[in-house]
Amino acid sequence: MPSRLENLLRRQEGVATIPQLVATGTTAHRIRAHVDARRWQRYGDRCVLAHNSVPSRVQWMWIAVLDNRGPAALAGFSALEARGFHYFGEEPGLLHVVVQRGATYHRFPGVKVHESRRFRPTDIVAAPGLPRLPAARSAIDAGAWQPHLRYACGVLAAVVQQRICTPLDLEEALRTVGRVRHKQAMRLAVHDIAGGAEALSEIDIAGMCRLFGLVPPDRQVVRRDRDGRRRYLDCEWHLPDGRVLVLEIDGAHHMRAEHWEADLRRERGIVTSGRRVLRCTANEARHDQAALAADLAAVGVPTTRRVVSAWIGQDRLTR
Repeated sequence: MPSRLENLLRRQEGVATIPQLVATGTTAHRIRAHVDARRWQRYGDRCVLAHNSVPSRVQWMWIAVLDNRGPAALAGFSALEARGFHYFGEEPGLLHVVVQRGATYHRFPGVKVHESRRFRPTDIVAAPGLPRLPAARSAIDAGAWQPHLRYACGVLAAVVQQRICTPLDLEEALRTVGRVRHKQAMRLAVHDIAGGAEALSEIDIAGMCRLFGLVPPDRQVVRRDRDGRRRYLDCEWHLPDGRVLVLEIDGAHHMRAEHWEADLRRERGIVTSGRRVLRCTANEARHDQAALAADLAAVGVPTTRRVVSAWIGQDRLTR
């Protein structure tokens, strides 16, 4: 195999367009011979896969992007997936590709093509590998394409938690994204994430504090336990009387026996450091905010206005 052809196929996981193959010196006759002999496979309007097995997911990404004659790039969850992003342990779903408005493209099963007026060739990340949109814009798009607001905010928290991008990157992307679904809620979520919230439940606590007039906590505070080990506390308040209150939010995985015992050991280390610990479930932080806010106010968390413990309804950001 000529070195130019070998390098091309190595860079693109065995996928190339017919014009790319011709540019390496491979003639149209040789390409057709490989396809007819079933050593290579044709996909779409102009892509070739240089083997005769089932394409991998990464190869499908290359096919979905390269088969378009105009500018195209991975977008949304697919662009984040190319960066190593994992969300809630979900299996990868549709591949998302963005093209310019009015572009013609081949429809592949399992590939969702988004036409965008805001997409330009300069938006594509200038780096080796799969053509993709920047991580921050991809996270905003992934959230906006979801029907549920809470899910959209969770995407933003997850990309920051996994160090895919920073809250500052998300703020900049939101300023230039135009009108998209859930924009106001995502802007508030980014504000909470910049303040230290790295999980959806912590964003719920921030929304609860705004709704019921509680002073917001310090989030993801690093403290040393009695053995000198670093502990990350979900939420912490310094009360007016000098006490320190810690709220620990337990997700579903905390109910497993091994996590439960570890959490109890961790709590003992926090308590012996002079802090008072309250615990709640992520479900309470989401669905029982009135009662949780009343309990926090009762133990001394300062309020900016009267907390109505009998309030009925839902936070407007989570409807």
